[in-house]
Amino acid sequence: MSTLKKNFLYVLLQQFVLMGLPFLTIPYISRVLGPHGVGHYSYSFSYTTLFINVFLLGSNLYAIREIANVKSDSKQLSRSFSEIFLIRTGLLAIATVIYFICVPLVWKGDAVFYWQSLNLIGAFFDITWLFQGLEKFKKVVTRNITLKLLGFGSVFVFVKDENDLVLYTIIMGAAVIIGNAALFYRLNQYVRLVWHNTEFKRHFKQMLILFIPSFSAMIYSVLDKTMLGIMSTTDQVGFYEQAYKIVYMISSLINISGVVMLPRTSSLIAEKRFEKLMEVLRNGVTLTIFLVLPITFGFFVISKDFVLWFLGDKFQPSGTIAMMMAPIIIFKSLGVIFGSWYLVPMRKNKEYTLPIVIGACLNFILNLALIPRFGAAGAAFATTVTEGLILVIQLWFLNNVLKQKSYPMKAFVLYLLASIAMAIVSYEVALFFHLSLLLTILLKVCVGIVVYSVILLLCREKVALGLVKKIFFLKAKVNSR
Repeated sequence: MSTLKKNFLYVLLQQFVLMGLPFLTIPYISRVLGPHGVGHYSYSFSYTTLFINVFLLGSNLYAIREIANVKSDSKQLSRSFSEIFLIRTGLLAIATVIYFICVPLVWKGDAVFYWQSLNLIGAFFDITWLFQGLEKFKKVVTRNITLKLLGFGSVFVFVKDENDLVLYTIIMGAAVIIGNAALFYRLNQYVRLVWHNTEFKRHFKQMLILFIPSFSAMIYSVLDKTMLGIMSTTDQVGFYEQAYKIVYMISSLINISGVVMLPRTSSLIAEKRFEKLMEVLRNGVTLTIFLVLPITFGFFVISKDFVLWFLGDKFQPSGTIAMMMAPIIIFKSLGVIFGSWYLVPMRKNKEYTLPIVIGACLNFILNLALIPRFGAAGAAFATTVTEGLILVIQLWFLNNVLKQKSYPMKAFVLYLLASIAMAIVSYEVALFFHLSLLLTILLKVCVGIVVYSVILLLCREKVALGLVKKIFFLKAKVNSR
């Protein structure tokens, strides 16, 4: 099996675990802590995330790209790792000091804010970027799964009611520290920390360039919760947070390609294999649209039922919010391909940065206008519009690139029509039955899968036929053993 396929499988396994564990913990935490407790945690965590992202200057993407470029030269690899690691450590030290000054002054010594500092400490040990750049995804996946299992088990054992919010915060922060620190085990097999003749200026400059899109992306992925907490209520933060988690949990499973393909496309570019890069880009877009359109329309149909079953009656407003945010699954999935597969490795900093900056500005303005009146629903609308605008601008910048290769537009239209038909049929079929929430959701999903598959197979669509052939080939291979 090729390294690329192995990496996809490792990250796919990780995403299933990272989705599966929250699938169990989110309903539990929602019912134990309630909207206020969930909102309080999310509001405080948004500030910690803000500090980490601001002070790290968008260094994650830069670090992965830099490591991928020098991974064949062990001496240069150790030097680049050391330089980036030391820069990050210094920046995080400043962030931690400022954060501890802010807790008593800004947040009145709130204990939850104090304990959220564990995430800052955990960031000191985060070197996932090294292993992603080296395409050593097995180590990263093992670490992430271990981290989640630690937090998962501890939450069920120790968090019993809404008074355990501080304990929940400690558990989540401690899991991050332990998981990140575990990456240092046998680190010298890959790199050695170099202290002499280090060069920081070049890295720092490139980090600042990538900081602009990183900070802008943070505006609409983190600051929305911060603004909700300031301009609305903690309960509204809780409603938004849980809907946001569900939508991004789905999109993150599809977006594993961005993590795996950044180092690979960086290598293709370094080797000047641009024809292969365009082929990879075309295939990625086709397969993504094939998957995300039915998932998005399907989620739109089941979102209200799913939220009621998954989170409980207290989070009923989250159903509408999740429905409003469903298109983000499409926008984020394509955005990852254009950004992480092409723009970042091609060092097209302006094309990568400008859409995110424009989107962040629009998101901030929409939040200011909508949150005071509509609360979480206003923030959800602002986030969805922002993600859509970013994708549109990316497509405009990539117009010449996309024209270089023929994209199967007829197939894209077919995917869209099949997805719409799937959503209508599954919704209408469910109306004939009076089932429980869970059975209604399962019925809609099963009907949707059947309708989408049948339409594509009847139309002899290439991707669908190819998947069927692979399934039967694997089955035949297994039976022949």
